Amino acid sequence: MGGENSKLAFRKCAFRLAEQRSLPDSAEDAWSPFWLLPEGPHDVFSLVTPADIRRIRDSARENFIKLIDKVFDRLLVLKAAKDLTKPQTSTKQLLNCIRILTRLIPFAYEACPDGGTVEDILLWTPRPRPGSGADYILGKQLVSAAIDLLFTSGFTVPPATVGEDSVVRYAIWENGIGQTSSLGSSKDHVSNRVEVLRLVLVLASKTMYVPPAMAAAAPNRALHAMAYNSNKRMVLSLLCSLLNTSLKDRTQGWAIPYRNTPAMDPSDVLSLQAMQTLFILLEYQAPSSGGNDAATQSPVADTEADSSTPSMVLVTGTETGPQNLFRVFTAKLHRTQEFDYLVGGIIRLLEEAMRSNLSLLASVTKQPTRNVMPQEATILLWMLLEANAPFKDYLVDHNSSLKLFSALMYFMLNGYNDPAQAGMVRTISHIIHYLSEDSRFATRLMQPFDQSILPSTMRIVDANLTHADFMINTVYTLLSSSKPHLVPVYSSLLLLMRNVAPYLTQVSQTTADKLVSLFDIISSPAFIISEPYHVRWLIYLIEVFDYVIHYRAADNPHLIYSMIQARSCFTRLKGFDLDKARAELLALRERKGKSEAARTIGKALPPLPSTPSPSGTPSVAAGSASAPNSALDVPTTATAAAVVAARGNQGTISPALSDKARGKRPDPGPEPAPAKEERQQNDVLTPPPVPVAAKTGAGGTSSQHFRPSAEWVFSWLPDLPLDPIISTLEALAVCTDRVAEEVQRDAESSIAQLDGAMTGLDVKDGSHPAHLSSPKPSNVSDAGPTALPASVDPTAAILRWLSSEAMAKAMPDLEESMPEIRPRLQVMSPALVVWSRSLLWSLIYGSGMKPFGIWKNTQVRLFLVKNTP
Repeated sequence: MGGENSKLAFRKCAFRLAEQRSLPDSAEDAWSPFWLLPEGPHDVFSLVTPADIRRIRDSARENFIKLIDKVFDRLLVLKAAKDLTKPQTSTKQLLNCIRILTRLIPFAYEACPDGGTVEDILLWTPRPRPGSGADYILGKQLVSAAIDLLFTSGFTVPPATVGEDSVVRYAIWENGIGQTSSLGSSKDHVSNRVEVLRLVLVLASKTMYVPPAMAAAAPNRALHAMAYNSNKRMVLSLLCSLLNTSLKDRTQGWAIPYRNTPAMDPSDVLSLQAMQTLFILLEYQAPSSGGNDAATQSPVADTEADSSTPSMVLVTGTETGPQNLFRVFTAKLHRTQEFDYLVGGIIRLLEEAMRSNLSLLASVTKQPTRNVMPQEATILLWMLLEANAPFKDYLVDHNSSLKLFSALMYFMLNGYNDPAQAGMVRTISHIIHYLSEDSRFATRLMQPFDQSILPSTMRIVDANLTHADFMINTVYTLLSSSKPHLVPVYSSLLLLMRNVAPYLTQVSQTTADKLVSLFDIISSPAFIISEPYHVRWLIYLIEVFDYVIHYRAADNPHLIYSMIQARSCFTRLKGFDLDKARAELLALRERKGKSEAARTIGKALPPLPSTPSPSGTPSVAAGSASAPNSALDVPTTATAAAVVAARGNQGTISPALSDKARGKRPDPGPEPAPAKEERQQNDVLTPPPVPVAAKTGAGGTSSQHFRPSAEWVFSWLPDLPLDPIISTLEALAVCTDRVAEEVQRDAESSIAQLDGAMTGLDVKDGSHPAHLSSPKPSNVSDAGPTALPASVDPTAAILRWLSSEAMAKAMPDLEESMPEIRPRLQVMSPALVVWSRSLLWSLIYGSGMKPFGIWKNTQVRLFLVKNTP
């Protein structure tokens, strides 16, 4: 806008509409300044404040409606001009009409002081068009015009050639799916697409103003008009344009994935908005009672299409009735080159964001990645997997699946400590859970894992890790962090391990220890009865051990050995007593009430270099004074805690031997004060921190209202597959004790023979030959020739035995208890649908805050908006 006078004149127009009721159509001096005066979007959003708009809407509603009618009528006139871009003033006026509509529409969706909205009478009630008198429904016309503007010749796409429609060209913007060459768009075209897509998102934003309880059932008529459009050519052009723009690679040469200015490039803004528009179009499903006014038309196969036509045109099905054609056509993608493009683009976005996070410049300036944020990339992946079954088959069979898995694990570890990243962490958990339902993907996870792509703080000190090892360690890190915002994620994480369990091979010692320690916590009686959904977590984890015992015992000696040493966890669960559990839980809560800071469950494990935590140290749960039930001091068995505490820095364990096998051990000498204090703390049973729930957890009832009963215990305890696990571990424990005793006897025999030989030499020569005195066996003490071995570690021998055929023969017959290998599937429950919808719109709301604050200070109800000073 020009000078201060023009800004003042523009402000006076807004005041006039609020103060002067029922302005006539002929009062052009009241309407035309809205598309004539603003010089850019900043003028519109800064000079027309939310207070101004509400004053017009509430005090002079007829002027509010007429203003939108007049602006839209002017937009249609400008849009229909064949030489739209010839006079520069026409383009400016058209953009101002788009901006004014973008500014006003959100206030038509929000609730007025009287509890109603302007939406129905403004957008969906037939009214006479200004100037013509013909009835029309503004909402449908506005949606149709906005979509046409995305393909208007000379405005958002290059000018039409001879013989083509000179106004609307349904051309795909970028090369990729359905397009082999670039359209050749200019910077003005890109900038104009940003303006129009902003209007499209605003038109569809009615969902933001619906409370969560009604979000799944409330109709969104503007979004319905977009998604259920029967114009297949338009749908295909828009779908391919949005996909290709979202995944376009804009890095050139040695471009650094970093930007040093807060402002985003218009191409980056367009990419982000294209992905967000794609999200809401693919996610939308009409409520069962709605959608009656949508035109219905069955897609038709086109066998004459050439290779440049999207494959979804070739096979479109024969379903009848209203359909979201964006979902229909996405589901019909099937060509390998199309899947290559989608997977390659998503992996590139994730890897670019990883490089940005790990770069020196980004660590200093804390600037976000120069392209689409990784959260949007993961949401796109989830939607494609959910909408297209062949895409999932392609992904689990493709070598890129492990590269994608590694990138997703990085972002899960990188964001679990930040509540703002909880949506991304949960999205990733759903993606990996969904992929784990396929045995091909679970089998691929047994391949070696390359940690070189990870920062040093996330790496595990273990040279023989598989992808499954790293996955289990990541799950352990998230569950042991005890973050209330991660409680909804825990079920998916445990189900992930459960689905992969039948295919686990060669689980490392570090992974085995953490898995057993996690079970020690979740199976503790007080933890089980603290929340009703804790039993589900327990069942998922027991099924992991059940599958390993029945199908993969010989392939996982480390895990079997850790289970043998912690077998008291299983016997404790077998003898579960509700009264004792209640007393235990009551005592813990009383103790916590006396001192909120005293928590045994929040204490960290002894430092393990293998914990995959971004901070480089094991995560420690923190108490919350405002949420008394957010953490529990749950006692556990000493066995599992001792197993982990006994691990050395090399990841090995000093096994629990019988008194006969242990023999005499030398005095280790005085213990350093810090180590002694840490040992005394660990003697109080300090298992890893458990996942804790807030007052109301995912799918559960508040612990303050949950009262476990004997009937409740009987509903799940008898069905736990504990008998085959306990019988197997007891049988193997006898054998491993025998192996340990044999190792001890062999060591003692070797020492005795060596002592005898050395004594004979002393008697004969009175001295020790130099070639016999060095080197000395490592298991011989300096105390003298009669000393027993200082330390005999039978772990290697026990692990060899657990990998041998002798172990298989020693196991009891498990034929009758053999569980069926069947994955637990992910179900899109209504609660999950509402959560995903809230996540999408919260991201759109957040990105709209800069630079204009599109929905700022509007009464959003779908999610909570915290205004920061």
